[in-house]
Amino acid sequence: MRLISAFAVLIALFGSVTPAQAVAIPQCGQVVTTTFTLMGDWGCGNGPALIVGANGVKIDLKGHTLSGTPAIDMSNFDGTVVRDGAITSTITAVNATNVRFVDMTIGWSDSSAVYDWPGSTVTFLRSRLTMWRLYCGEHCHLLHTSASMNQIGAQNLILQGGQPGSINFIGAVNLDLINSKVRPLTVGGSERLTIRGSEMPGFEVIATGRIELLNNTFTGGNWVGVHRPVSGVIRGNTFRMMKSHGLFVQPKDTLNGPLLIERNTFTENAKDGLRVDIPIPLDITVRKNRSEHSRQYGMWATEGSVVDGGGNVSHNDALGCFTITCSAPQGE
Repeated sequence: MRLISAFAVLIALFGSVTPAQAVAIPQCGQVVTTTFTLMGDWGCGNGPALIVGANGVKIDLKGHTLSGTPAIDMSNFDGTVVRDGAITSTITAVNATNVRFVDMTIGWSDSSAVYDWPGSTVTFLRSRLTMWRLYCGEHCHLLHTSASMNQIGAQNLILQGGQPGSINFIGAVNLDLINSKVRPLTVGGSERLTIRGSEMPGFEVIATGRIELLNNTFTGGNWVGVHRPVSGVIRGNTFRMMKSHGLFVQPKDTLNGPLLIERNTFTENAKDGLRVDIPIPLDITVRKNRSEHSRQYGMWATEGSVVDGGGNVSHNDALGCFTITCSAPQGE
């Protein structure tokens, strides 16, 4: 009777175990058409581990590591979710739509992983990526995700929140970098580039469409270099302790225009705070900016190249301003 009573208590606490709840021992190349839970580390060497065979499949790694060639093939299916674990090998996701990786570690320690997923739409949430290159396809969203890689690209790319980390080359047709900390060498958006509320060192802007640099802090890099024809607005940013100029606008060709540079702060830069160096007058307006403690000019522009919108201030810059009228701060 005691044994029966004890078993009844276990059933009351945990429920009965039925075949439908049991997790089958996986086989390499297993086709998954419903929820799948991994109960231990599992690798398949040169063969595929899991093959997604339906829309809406959810794969829970339960903190374990999955590998294979590929670890998961989810090509041509919609709504796959992979969560809570590590994948240390390739993933195939060509034309996979609405894919989500949640609380995942993806890639391998020598950063040589390459993931190319044409046509895909992918979101990484609270994940860590270590790889050489990631090409996400149509849409790619890194949300509160850290990344160590040489380059990332997509048609439409969003990096938002947290500390994405070190990515040398970030490029897309339309790129949004929002409320993030990242250390790129170049950032590009061929049609639109928006960087807002972020902390970055210096970098080169490789953009030929619309640019929006809004309320960012750029510190300690070489410069923020705008060297392509663009239009848009550079507003409310701080360019601090750059190794050369703070903001260096030097387009090699006619701007699409107009470009507005306003309400920025340039402080303690090794050369000019703002330098606009162009051979011909373009549609650039400079207004209500402040420079201080620049080792050369606070603001410098090729004569006749910009519209001086007024309200610019120079404070303790070594050489003041050139062709841009700068007043002293109020009270001096």
